[in-house]
Amino acid sequence: MSAPPIPPIDAVRPSRLVRASSQKKLDRLLMKAAALIAKNGFSAMSMRDLSTALGVSLAGPYHYFESKEDLLFQLQYRTFAALLEQQEKIADQPGTPEERLARLLAGHLRFYSRHTNELKACTFEMESLGPKPYKIVEEIRRRYYRLMASVVAQVIGGPTAGTRETRQSRHASLFIFGMLNWIFMWYDPSRHGTIEQIGQEMRDLLLDGLRCTKRSS
Repeated sequence: MSAPPIPPIDAVRPSRLVRASSQKKLDRLLMKAAALIAKNGFSAMSMRDLSTALGVSLAGPYHYFESKEDLLFQLQYRTFAALLEQQEKIADQPGTPEERLARLLAGHLRFYSRHTNELKACTFEMESLGPKPYKIVEEIRRRYYRLMASVVAQVIGGPTAGTRETRQSRHASLFIFGMLNWIFMWYDPSRHGTIEQIGQEMRDLLLDGLRCTKRSS
């Protein structure tokens, strides 16, 4: 049974908040905020910094965000929800477990290449969310983990083994996310090649390792 769709962000935010009148302006605000957070950290960024960087009045960002904390929540929610939605579509495509895993790896890396600052800010600033926003965002992240882990379980156990997580598949899934989530700390296209090449190398490394695990179990 498939998981229920992620509710739109307006369904999980307080009703008194103003609905964004322009998606393009909101996207621009979030992109600039992500760049500032990725560079200086959430605690060091102010709403005045954001308005100055965008060349708008201080009141401008408050049309879209109730507070700095709401800005971070929207950034986290929209980034992880978009990543999960993309990866669920990729995982639903037919193919062997190995092919589905390779597509998920490539999909994550392509998303990273388009949203580097967003993923960097989200990775480092999860703990800056309040309890309720944290719980909402964490559920999206857990859903993504379960998606990846189910495919990894089939790679190790074979397509007829089901998607039940084992100690081996759980560790392998955590290793994979460790590689994916830390790539922004070292990846430089001028030194390391294209994101497609990195994805192929990661795929080869993982599949060879998982096949060895399968043979030895």
